[in-house]
Amino acid sequence: MLMITSNFFAQDSIVNYLDYKGNIVKKNNAFSVETIVKKDSVWEHTRYYNGGKLKEKRFFKSKKRVKPIGISYSFSVKGELSVVKSFDSNSELTGNYKSWFYNKQINAEGMYSNGVKVGIWKYYHFNGLLATKQYYSNGKSMKNVFYDETGQKIDADLVTYKAPSFNGGYLDKFWERVKEVHNRIRFQVNGFILLNFDIDIDGNITNVHIPTNIPLNLSNRLKSYFENIKGWTPAIDMNRRIPFNITYNLGFRVGFTE
Repeated sequence: MLMITSNFFAQDSIVNYLDYKGNIVKKNNAFSVETIVKKDSVWEHTRYYNGGKLKEKRFFKSKKRVKPIGISYSFSVKGELSVVKSFDSNSELTGNYKSWFYNKQINAEGMYSNGVKVGIWKYYHFNGLLATKQYYSNGKSMKNVFYDETGQKIDADLVTYKAPSFNGGYLDKFWERVKEVHNRIRFQVNGFILLNFDIDIDGNITNVHIPTNIPLNLSNRLKSYFENIKGWTPAIDMNRRIPFNITYNLGFRVGFTE
């Protein structure tokens, strides 16, 4: 990370340390690092996860993250490309849009024109098979066609989005469940601990990543603890079960003692 940031201390450049919500914080509490560099008439905003992997690369007309322009790239915490989209000179979405799941299977693809969806949009199941096909005209959905996870065409009502739930609730219910982690795992820690994980299509916690710098022993124990929590119902998006990524702040200081 030092190698990354040291290259950007030049005229017309800015380095910010950000929390997981994108707010500027001190370096020790950073979830990501943002570099802002003037390039000709635009500003290149690049974000890196704590650890150095690329998180996002976007272009804006100013130092502030307003009025995007050009191609935008987003990446997962593992460094895998997750979204590519483009903005025209009026900061409207334009051209091809494409996104991928963490297993590198395509998630969705389609076209924008003047900020609205046009033509045929396709949404895929996590296994790579087509799930939903939408036909658009000037941003208005005209027709939907649905397929199950085996590729068979089915009759169904459109479920645009349904958030994952935990035992009938969401993060509040999940927090009630994980409060006991203090009693299960005792370790000396200074500072906040961030967790990043996925709720997979079967409702299991997977891909647990801890961007906070903590002892390896504690990291492994936390990963094991969270991976064994059951009770999630997966997210639904465009009539398909999809993985859902969560960044969760344990929200305490010196919470573990050993």
